[in-house]
Formats: sequence, C-alpha cells, structure tokens
Amino acid sequence: MTQQPSPQVLTLEAGTHWLCTCGQSKKSPYCDGSHQGTSFQPLALELEAPKQVEISA
Repeated sequence: MTQQPSPQVLTLEAGTHWLCTCGQSKKSPYCDGSHQGTSFQPLALELEAPKQVEISA
C-alpha cells in the first residue's frame, strides 16, 4: 500500500467521482475496485460544478 502525502488538493470537474477508502487502489485517491471482497466501499463525491477539494488520507 502506498500512501499519498496528506492532505491532497484535487481540482475535479462536475460529476460523480469515486474515491478509495480501502487504501489499496493503484489509482489513489480514486477507486479502482481493489476493495472487492472486503468490507470497504468507495466514497461517492458528487459535484454540481468544478471544484478544488482537499482529501486527507
């Protein structure tokens, strides 16, 4: 598992973004399905407009 520097600031477009909560994604901070078979579920972040968001590990 690789950890990203915390916090991360991302500029995201409007729409739904799926964020990793298991720490196993190779596309961190985005979910790549690595949580399959665990109790973890990705976090859905829904934005109505482009926005900068801060994500803590």
